[in-house]
Amino acid sequence: MPADDPRRIGANIRAARLYRGMSLDVLGGLIGRSKGWLSRVENGHLRLERRTDIRALAEALGVSATDLLGEPAPVVRPENRAYGDIVRLREVLLDSTLDDPLDLPARALPVLADLADGPIHRARKASDYAALALSLPPVLAELHVHAARGDELTRTTALGLLVEMCTSATFVLRHLGQVDLAWIAADRAAQAARLLDDAVLIGASTFARAHARPSAALARSLREAQRSAGLLEPHLGDDRKAHEVYGMLQLSAALASQIEGDLRGADRHVEEAERIAERLGEQPPSSPGDGWQSFGRANVGVWRAMLAVESGEPETALRTAERVDFAALPTHGRKAALAIEMGRAYAMLGRTTEAVRELRRAEKLEAAHVHKSPIVRDLVADLHNRATSRDLRGLAWRMNLQ
Repeated sequence: MPADDPRRIGANIRAARLYRGMSLDVLGGLIGRSKGWLSRVENGHLRLERRTDIRALAEALGVSATDLLGEPAPVVRPENRAYGDIVRLREVLLDSTLDDPLDLPARALPVLADLADGPIHRARKASDYAALALSLPPVLAELHVHAARGDELTRTTALGLLVEMCTSATFVLRHLGQVDLAWIAADRAAQAARLLDDAVLIGASTFARAHARPSAALARSLREAQRSAGLLEPHLGDDRKAHEVYGMLQLSAALASQIEGDLRGADRHVEEAERIAERLGEQPPSSPGDGWQSFGRANVGVWRAMLAVESGEPETALRTAERVDFAALPTHGRKAALAIEMGRAYAMLGRTTEAVRELRRAEKLEAAHVHKSPIVRDLVADLHNRATSRDLRGLAWRMNLQ
């Protein structure tokens, strides 16, 4: 295994357990699992399929779920830019603040807005991380200049755009395994939203912060999704984007409840998101097929499938996934997410051929998500240990797992 390649999750658990001086019996007892189960996980003979188990192990070992998942991943090297070179994005985020931007000329705000609505928007839909890593840094840097030095109207407009562009940067960095940088981008979005005192933008930045880190960590920002949705609800009015942000916060709250073992709470949050999606389906969208963060009926279905996988109900997950209107998912990323959940469900049922088929479909749609996700990497490594096929060998090779 190359020196910069993250270990299997089980190997990280074993390292943390030995560091803590715990036996298999003790750790297994703390999480309600047998010594044999834990040994198989550590040896890579049994994969962790649910975020709930990862969280329980992290709490018992006194580490973060991020430590067990092996993130952040190394920065993409200049000679390996399949997903884009994030060095410039890192520099902009670390060298700029909202009151002390980089010393550079800034193009007019309408030009930056056109870039955000045009090529950056198209790259986001296509999950083109190379294009986003190239186009986001100059726009972010110049928006910082306008936010710090412009008049009141310019500053307000720049801060609003910064919330959206920093949110985009958050998910680029998160899917490339750069958790710490993703958090900085999300926190920058939150700072801009607070300066504007805009309830919708504050909700949007809260969503970004909630998903900047691995969800299994159940970070404070993810736990607060329910409260954030409650704060946004009085401001919904007839604002479509407000409803979409509110819906995504409800889905985030569902995931937090699921990880905490509150299945009824998770159902309530998903049902509320479904109610909002149905309501919005009756309204003409400002951009056809483009809900904020892909919110809509189809995306709610993707989240439902994921939650069923997390509950250990693969048959339910597959039935849910089959009802999703795949064509209605507006981005490659959400289509890939659905395929990943189907792959996980098939793997739970021991249906390796179908699992590999879905993971290959996800890879074709959004390679970075498949290649960099610790959970997917662990799944592929496990499948590769148990079975071989041309497609599986190719997938494992592209993920540097053999």
